[in-house]
Amino acid sequence: MRPVLFVLCVLLFPVTIGAQDTAAAAPGLQDYAWGFPIEAGEDASFYSVELPLEVNQSVTDPELRDAGVYNSDGSPVPRMFEQAGKDRDLVERSNPLPTLPLYETVDSRPDENRLFIEREGDSTRFKFDLENLLAPAEDERLLAYIVDTRQTDDNAVALDLVWAGMQPGFMGRVMVDGGNNLQEWSPVGSAVVAYLREDSASIEQRRVRLRRGDFDFLRIRWEGLPENWRLTQVMGVYADGAADALRKFVTLESTSVDADDGGLIFSSGGAPTVDRVRVVLLVPNTVISARIFYWSERYDRWLEAGHGSYHHIIRNNHAVMSDPLTINKARTSQFKVVITRGPADVTLQLEVGWRPDKLVFLAQGQSPFTLATGSANDKLSQFPQDRIYGDRSLAALAESNGGVVAASLGPRYALGGPDRLVATKQINWRTLALWLALVMGVVFVGFMASKTIRELRSH
Repeated sequence: MRPVLFVLCVLLFPVTIGAQDTAAAAPGLQDYAWGFPIEAGEDASFYSVELPLEVNQSVTDPELRDAGVYNSDGSPVPRMFEQAGKDRDLVERSNPLPTLPLYETVDSRPDENRLFIEREGDSTRFKFDLENLLAPAEDERLLAYIVDTRQTDDNAVALDLVWAGMQPGFMGRVMVDGGNNLQEWSPVGSAVVAYLREDSASIEQRRVRLRRGDFDFLRIRWEGLPENWRLTQVMGVYADGAADALRKFVTLESTSVDADDGGLIFSSGGAPTVDRVRVVLLVPNTVISARIFYWSERYDRWLEAGHGSYHHIIRNNHAVMSDPLTINKARTSQFKVVITRGPADVTLQLEVGWRPDKLVFLAQGQSPFTLATGSANDKLSQFPQDRIYGDRSLAALAESNGGVVAASLGPRYALGGPDRLVATKQINWRTLALWLALVMGVVFVGFMASKTIRELRSH
């Protein structure tokens, strides 16, 4: 059997070498559809780039595996993509805040003081009605609420207003001012609050978001609310953890209608990490119930992101609209809205919020560097950029070597052009050679076995 093993090794050795050469080879710049120049302001070993939506729109793989960074020599360099917003989710907590009503005295006496003239014969007598002038002014009008924030070292990011005993059907604007001495105030936030109900639809909006600031006191004022509107409690909303996660939004128009369920389909043209979706009703005083879906490449079907009631109400020149829906993070480019209640022909848009991806790469070789994107053939070759150069320890290596320097992308330009987004039929010489070697090996083994059997029989 030793001759057989030797021959097989001889046959398979070129195939092994060819496989290694194939693995070591990487696509060139012209194998990709688009290029983005990377603009760096200072020299560094590692760079990070926040990617715009246009990059997601320029690849064929939602995970950005058909994208690589090339130096000025046209050689690929180590790169990786980080999911945006990692470990940056905020955890909210709320605490009741001491709140005091602020009244102003209202003079309830009529403005008029009557003068009476009486004549008796040749005499005339003048008499003043002093009843209104001497009447006590005891009426007070609720002017504002003063919120004491000195009990906590944290700064509230919002206030949740709690009222009770109010009949639904009102909307108004609440303004919040901040100050440290109860005399000088500056605006820190405002919002429309509402309590509306009709049939099964209910709208209750109580939150006022605040800009960052360190104030000992907050003053709550309002306009357009009922005279008997009273607060029973004010809750301070605090955010634990990091600062607000970076999020960007894009407004989408419906592109088509799903023939199966009549759902409106929206497309962003790229698949960033989406975690917010908002239904925007363009016609005022409209309320609908709807289910929202997103398209999953992995499961090749629509998955439900959420459902609920969505509204756009205008009253007394104040407008209130639905808040964005928080969904589980998903890489997707297509959405569908199926209206389950309300006017089916309502005009609406979809506002999508996503966390931009971040590119980290090693400045290996000479600048300038180029981000190349979009190659359908990368999938056929099992994503060579990610397999060979996608070292997941790159971020830790960058951190241990002084961190990364921020860079940015210039305008997109054509490399191989849009044709690279369509896979081409390629002969896989590696697979073909492997099968040929295996067939030849089987034939050779069969030949040697047959020869051995004949020799044994001849003896």
